[in-house]
Amino acid sequence: MTSDFEQTIATVRNRVEAMKRALGPNDESRLVAERPDTPRGFTAAVSSSSGSTIVVGGIMRTRPGAGAGAAVADIDAAQMAREIERGGASAVSVSTERTLFGGSVEDLQAAREASRLPVLRRDFIIDPYQVPRSYGAGADAILVIVKAVPDDATLHRIFDSAERLRLDVVSEICDEADAARLLEIGADSPSALRVVGVGDSDFAPGRSGAGDMAALSSMMPDSTFHLCLAPIGSRAEIDEIRAAAPRISRFLVSSALSFSDDPAGVIHSLLDEKS
Repeated sequence: MTSDFEQTIATVRNRVEAMKRALGPNDESRLVAERPDTPRGFTAAVSSSSGSTIVVGGIMRTRPGAGAGAAVADIDAAQMAREIERGGASAVSVSTERTLFGGSVEDLQAAREASRLPVLRRDFIIDPYQVPRSYGAGADAILVIVKAVPDDATLHRIFDSAERLRLDVVSEICDEADAARLLEIGADSPSALRVVGVGDSDFAPGRSGAGDMAALSSMMPDSTFHLCLAPIGSRAEIDEIRAAAPRISRFLVSSALSFSDDPAGVIHSLLDEKS
């Protein structure tokens, strides 16, 4: 892991421990009872047997590499979610990590209220304590970066908690070691292998080359759906990845939307297989 990534995980861990001390033991039954609805099916929304391209539209306030506090001006999570839905995306991803990405749970809630699409909470989920809290905040799915959770027992508990609450999971893998761990954990926690994210993401050190993504996706079961996390800005980039890695037909697009005056138009152009 890079030193920046390790420092980020340490910061998140300290924040979670502080939350535990302030709020006490996680009252899962209360959080479940207080949520007014059940999760929308993220996995179902990104599933397709037709082979067509699927886009998950991302809401992210800070451009990767811009530094802490470099917030995107004038972004409205609710309006962005409406644009993402209008553009034809199958789901919404909301970066809720505050320190590095300027996000918040409030962004997630605003996006979900404004759209009919399922919403993925994109954050550093490293403790089972965060799973029911994500449920209570309104998430329909959570991102779990395998490399961010070095203890297999903890990783098992995160997936099991998500399964119990019917929260879908996107498992992010960065290399072959992550893939091997996920396969072993998936033997007991099937939700770990339903949707797997590959590529050089904004949140973790990974591999952005199409060949590397193809290699990682080939290690997963045939039933796994693959979500490309590498930055995407054009249909040509999608076509290049799909040619090298045919199993990858789902793409998370964040920066290209956050920094566009026409997010719906961007999504239309990415979905247009004739462009």
